[in-house]
Amino acid sequence: MSNRRRASQDEEMLHVAEMYYFEQMTHAAIAQRLSMSRWTVGRILEEARRTGMVKITIDHPLARHHRLETELVETFGLQTAVVVPVQASDELTLDLVTRMAAQRLSEWRPQPQVVAVSWGRTTAHLAQHLGSGWDPDVVVAQTNGGVAVTRNDLVGRSVVRMAELGPGRSLTLQAPTIVGSADLGEMLRKDASVSRPLEAAHKADLLVYSPGAVSTDSILVTAGHVTKDGIEELRRKGASADIMSHYVDAHGEVVDEELDSRTISVDLDCVRVTGDDHNPSRSRRVLAVASGAEKAEAVGTVLRGGLCTDLVVDAHAAEQALQ
Repeated sequence: MSNRRRASQDEEMLHVAEMYYFEQMTHAAIAQRLSMSRWTVGRILEEARRTGMVKITIDHPLARHHRLETELVETFGLQTAVVVPVQASDELTLDLVTRMAAQRLSEWRPQPQVVAVSWGRTTAHLAQHLGSGWDPDVVVAQTNGGVAVTRNDLVGRSVVRMAELGPGRSLTLQAPTIVGSADLGEMLRKDASVSRPLEAAHKADLLVYSPGAVSTDSILVTAGHVTKDGIEELRRKGASADIMSHYVDAHGEVVDEELDSRTISVDLDCVRVTGDDHNPSRSRRVLAVASGAEKAEAVGTVLRGGLCTDLVVDAHAAEQALQ
């Protein structure tokens, strides 16, 4: 193409863009004025956006980071990504992330019949943002045990509440997250109160969880299931994330088989979306939700390990993962 022709096309593109964006003219009005079809007007406007002649900026503190979303989807093969800006405080960022996750969940199509949910602070906040009637007749199944049999606050907020708002029914898991021995863990997994929610979670259409940091401040430490020294040992073994109470390395592999044998949780195949074609998780959607700088490493682990299909996260964690 000659430079003269290219310049002429650019001028035409500029003229169409100015009429559309500055003069607020419709496609039909532009087409009539310039003696072209409405289809041609639409094609020219699309080309103006594609080449960067037209750049659309949404200037609002809650506006999503679409560039980061596109990079996450293309880099890690995600189905969808939602990236929100970091707010003035961690609490405000968490509120925005979980609000967007609740919106994403409410708009999920087709509506999932069974949703598996891992308890925690993030999913508890997500449940608070769900509206009544978000998924009628849904079954919400708990993916992993609570921090203690008698402590159902987090479990209740993130599992029972989600089911109530469906409205649907919940399958809670009546067992602690980590038990004293592998034999006890095996015995509990055979009990109906444990096996029913685990089986439902394994077959769920959608699984929702928040990856956790390998930190001495975690709920598993404060509840006494893992000691602070134990956390340091897990770090030495390469642990970079807590995935539904499974401690995994940067590749998404369990770092302590003995501890994992005492963990009451669905196995990682439920969230792993890479590998064997016979893996049932390949037809399941897995939504990971994370907020806060302390979870940036865990988000990177989830993405590199192929442990989600969809993601809702803040911009800081997204940028760290892409680095």
